[in-house]
Amino acid sequence: MKIVAAIDSFKGSATSEELNTAVLQGFSDAVDKINLPIADGGEGTMAAIHASLGGEYIGVTTQDPLGKEITAVFLLTKFNGRKIAVIESAAVIGINLVEQTDDTTLNATSYGLGIMVRAALKRNVQQIYLTLGGTATSDGGLGFLQAIGAVLHPKQQAEANPLLWTDTIDFTGLDARFSSVDMIGLADVSNPYLGDNGFANVFGPQKGASAATIQRLNQRAEKLVAQLDDRKRLNLAKSGSGAAGGLGGAILLSGGQLQSGFQTIAAMIGFKDKIAQADMVITGEGRIDQQTEQGKVPFGVATTAHELGIPVIVICGSRQSDIGEMDQLALAVLSIQQEPISLKAAMDHEETLKNAYLTGRGIAGILEGMTEAK
Repeated sequence: MKIVAAIDSFKGSATSEELNTAVLQGFSDAVDKINLPIADGGEGTMAAIHASLGGEYIGVTTQDPLGKEITAVFLLTKFNGRKIAVIESAAVIGINLVEQTDDTTLNATSYGLGIMVRAALKRNVQQIYLTLGGTATSDGGLGFLQAIGAVLHPKQQAEANPLLWTDTIDFTGLDARFSSVDMIGLADVSNPYLGDNGFANVFGPQKGASAATIQRLNQRAEKLVAQLDDRKRLNLAKSGSGAAGGLGGAILLSGGQLQSGFQTIAAMIGFKDKIAQADMVITGEGRIDQQTEQGKVPFGVATTAHELGIPVIVICGSRQSDIGEMDQLALAVLSIQQEPISLKAAMDHEETLKNAYLTGRGIAGILEGMTEAK
């Protein structure tokens, strides 16, 4: 029997590779066990790509969402014969780097991510992949644009979040090297820039924004978009433009493109070929809910496995009762929790891996029992 574990990282708890290892330890050594790190554009994406493509991590002095100097890395590697850089937004402006408060929303900027892109350009890459999951920012991507050469008007006001004071954007100063480099944002959500499903309304509360601040963000974003030309306005209506607090839209405004995080990463690592001979695939993420089917790892894995006729079991930290199509794609969607427990305790690294192992052991026991019954 061949079992593939391809579980996304549980944000703030454990990496993809760690979770895969823990679950597979629940199976006997007689089973052919494949640990396949995977991601969809959130945290862990660089590690998943590096595990398959190799490459070199390049350190860069940049800044976190609140302007504090930090050192972050990007991955320099090759894909389809082209020299590429993979930059993980969560490692630079991640939600795990700051407190999720209203004050953070008012002052967080994506400027540090733009510094990383400039550093990648110095390496003469042909493509830059930006992962757009797990950010702390709600600045519409304006800090990022500012760092790569756009000029924001008027000059900065009291609050560091540039969306709260920018009236117009001058794109003429964008780094000229972008004309020969493909910039690709990897989005794991399909939200547009504006509206009820836009970045402020959907992701603002998760980042600590108050209702009043969310209203301000919406008003400022609408005012900014209204003064853009028709082509740029259409870009901000595209699926994924609201990813990462509007960074998806900023990438489009700078001449880049957006792609499905899972589909692109799956192609890079040869995912379909690697699971083709599996008897079962185990996947998962921290929470399974109605957003999962927008392109998250469990949905992408389950869809691919379903096409190949391979059964899938999904594990998670928690799940909603209504998870849409995931109920039909998976044999089961299982929470790893073993008893009533606080969120803090459930997210503990060792607790998460212990519970993942116990869940894997339970799945293995069911499969062994079914095999013996035959």
